[in-house]
Amino acid sequence: MTKQWIVGVDGSSVDALRWAVEHAGSRGAAVTALTAFHVPAVMAMMTAKRGFGVDELGLAATAGHDLDMAIADVASGVTVTPQVVEGQASHVLVDAAASADALIVGQRGSGELRHHRLGSVSRYCATHAAVPVVVVPPGWKPRPHVDRGERIVVGFDGSDNAAAALQWALDFADAAATIEVVAAMEVAPWLGNRDTRAKFPDEVAEQEQALTAAIDAVDVDHRTERSLVLDDPRPALGAAAGSADLIVLGARGHGRIGLEFLGSVSTWMLQDCPVPVVVVPHAG
Repeated sequence: MTKQWIVGVDGSSVDALRWAVEHAGSRGAAVTALTAFHVPAVMAMMTAKRGFGVDELGLAATAGHDLDMAIADVASGVTVTPQVVEGQASHVLVDAAASADALIVGQRGSGELRHHRLGSVSRYCATHAAVPVVVVPPGWKPRPHVDRGERIVVGFDGSDNAAAALQWALDFADAAATIEVVAAMEVAPWLGNRDTRAKFPDEVAEQEQALTAAIDAVDVDHRTERSLVLDDPRPALGAAAGSADLIVLGARGHGRIGLEFLGSVSTWMLQDCPVPVVVVPHAG
């Protein structure tokens, strides 16, 4: 069955579309590039006061033209279906992705919020979409792989969300890819690695066994490399991201605040990671 990917295109921003086109063919995915337009509130108020309408057809035509140009810029050899929808981009994308397999968006749009490290649209999609969301950083281009396939790093803490992220990575990776599971243990974060192991050997061993068992439950064929480190998840994942092509995280880890929030590690990675990050919701 063909997978369906929805890609958000904001004006001339093509980062997300470039990533989707690069990966869709080998994953059997059909790509729909979607752009949204809406009448700004100020414009609506002004036209209402003056008794004339907004040229919605003109706005739609402009959005469609920009979308066609973006597709032509990056979609050589890959069929991409354009779609123009009226509405707020964040809501339009989440609604469109409800029946899809993945939603791909840029980390920051080209519009008025581009100065923010994580744009409002990408944040909304990552926290509200029911499907995995790929957030692509500005200027993304595929790395050349002379002697290896892609390197996919999965953040893992033993939660159901982490298990869902690992399963997604296993399904997404092709035969040449390397999947590394980074499980960061915080037994005594105020101590260094050596002192923690010396002072709390039983606690460290218990966490290692629990995490290994949780990974094995998902990765039954032992396709992954495992890194169990005594460190805060942020530097552990940050170090792994240096040579990664893709980071995969669960939507929320242990100690979640509420359903509308990402976990702190996921939020941090989305804001600062130089490579694409996938946020995978737990299906349950």
